[in-house]
Parts: sequence; C-alpha cells; structure tokens
Amino acid sequence: MSPFSSQRRHLLLAGLAALGGSACASRDLRSFRGQDLAQLAAQQSICLAAIVTLKGGQAQSQRLLRGGCTAPAHATDLADGPPPLFQAASLTKPVVAYLALQLVREGQLELDAPISRYLPQGYSRKPAAAGAEAELSAATLARIPLRCLLNHSSGLPNWGSSWGLLRQDFEAGQRWQYSGEGYVLLQAVLSAVSGQDFEALMQARVFEPLGMRDSRLRLSPADGELRARLVPGHAWLGGPVEPIEFKRANAAASLITSAPDYARLMSAWLRDPALLALLLDRAVSVAPDLSLSWGQGWGLEQAEGGPYLWQWGNNPGYRAFAMASVHSGDGFVLLSNSERGLALAAALGSELLPKARGVWGFGGLD
Repeated sequence: MSPFSSQRRHLLLAGLAALGGSACASRDLRSFRGQDLAQLAAQQSICLAAIVTLKGGQAQSQRLLRGGCTAPAHATDLADGPPPLFQAASLTKPVVAYLALQLVREGQLELDAPISRYLPQGYSRKPAAAGAEAELSAATLARIPLRCLLNHSSGLPNWGSSWGLLRQDFEAGQRWQYSGEGYVLLQAVLSAVSGQDFEALMQARVFEPLGMRDSRLRLSPADGELRARLVPGHAWLGGPVEPIEFKRANAAASLITSAPDYARLMSAWLRDPALLALLLDRAVSVAPDLSLSWGQGWGLEQAEGGPYLWQWGNNPGYRAFAMASVHSGDGFVLLSNSERGLALAAALGSELLPKARGVWGFGGLD
C-alpha cells in the first residue's frame, strides 16, 4: 500500500469517527447532564481528561480527571509536569478558521469569493500527473464560495473515497453537511494565498502569536518531547487504540494540543469582536428544533446567555469538546483519551453553561 493510500485509510477512519457513531453504542448525551464529573469519569472508565474553563474570556487553571484505567508510565506526574497532549480531532477546524478569518480581515481572502479565484487550476487531493484532470475543476470551484468551506455547506462529503474522485453531493449553499474534505480544500486555499507551507503558516500566524507551544498539526522526528507527552487513546471497551499517525498536516483533524493551549485559542476568539462578527455572519441552519446552526468555523447554539460556540472532536481513541458563550466569555475545553469522553463534556456543559441545552441532543456527537 502506498504512503498516500495508507494516509487516506487513516483519514477515512477519522472521518467516520467525526460523524459521531461509535462502533459500540450511540448515547443521548443529555442523560449525563448534572452528573458529578469525578464519579462520571470513574463510571465511564475514562482514562484521562484535561479540562480548562474560561471566565470572561480568560483561561483558568487546568484540571485533570482520571477514571478507571491505569495511567501510562510517562503520565504519572502529570499534575506537576507539563500538560498532557491529546489528539484534538475536529477541534482542528476552529484553529484553521481563526487563521482564515484573519486573512479575510486583512483583505487576502473574501468570504463570498469563489474558490476558483484562489485555485484557478482546480483542486486534487494528491499531486496529479502532468496534464491530468483535477478532481474538482475550476468550473466546479467557481460555484463554491469560501464561506461554504468554513460553514460546512460546500456540498462536499465528510471524507471522500480514497479510490474514487472527490465530488459534491449537492450544490454549495443549499444546506449544511459536515465536511472534513471542505477543510482540507480550505487548507489548499490558505497555502496558495500565502505562498507558504500550511504547517509553517499555522505556526507563524496562530501557534506562535497565541503562545500555543504545545500544539502541532503533526509530530515530526524533532518533536520527541511532545510525542512522549501524547497520552495513548482508549477504545469504547477500554483497550488501547493505535492512534492515527498523520504523515501530513490535515486542517480537519490532525491537531495535537493541550487543554491550556486550546483555551488560549478560545480566549483569542472571544476577545476579538471583529472576528466574532465574521464568525456569526449568515450562519447555516443545522438543527432548527435544537436552535443549532453553523457559522464561519464554529457550531452555534442560540439560547439565553448566548449565542454559544461549540465544536466536538472524535478520532479513534480520543474525544474532545469546546464550548463558550459569546456574550459572557465563559466556556470550557475538554480533551480526553477515551471514546466515552463526551459524557464528561455534557456534564461539564450543564454545570458551566446551563442554558445551552440543544447541542447535547444533536445526534452527530456521540
């Protein structure tokens, strides 16, 4: 199997996980609201979870929770050492959206401009042979505005087949459909506009300015210390899971980070009114009965004390969730190395943001 095929296989697994279906069970997360976090972590055998809350947009101290499995040897002194690292899965997307909207604000991108403006030769997920037809032609990209990549209304699937060509399921702007492929296409746009390698661009424009020293889009051979802090993932039934090894940066799913680092990103979002205005502009309906929609980079819930930003992350062995009130700046990020970890997010959300209820009934989460 070629390196590219192997990577695509891993991405398909990540995409299936991001759609929310656990292979073992599907739960109504509303049933965990109001439960004690420590007791719930033990009950669900959640190995490790890292939590940072935000008050008025300001990150608070990290809290670590351990459940019913033995901590790895390198994690025995987590409370006193540097923060543990996790695969954040789809929590990658708001990080990339943060950069994209900065470029919009600077005039390098326009939300309503067609993608063909930035990729005039079309787009393929892998380098095409000379003269080969692009997977998405310039004519197709001309019908996809940039904002449709950010708000998941591009018509692209979550993950396309690794053996077939990437195609739209419907015309851009018609409706919402979660799409990792849309964010990988956005990755290509950001690299083309900046003229920089995507990893270097993210490092220079997001990670370094925000002090996110523990964050990477992939671990390189030089990142031995960070790799040692990456906690192993655990399956629904508790056994270890071989983590996805991203050989290339992936704008939809490959972020490795700590809870304090991700809280720094959330704080940057919440303390930037101009960026929030771009985020909230012309959100796409997701689940009207739950008051859920999607803005430019984050899910949204309209409820008292909101609107609320939210994003979940599901990679094999890991679950993550981030949520905050635009109005108050209060919120949290939770990273866990267990496929049962979103139970903690629902309990924590009910404690910190009790008026935001709709998101926990959204069927795509768990």
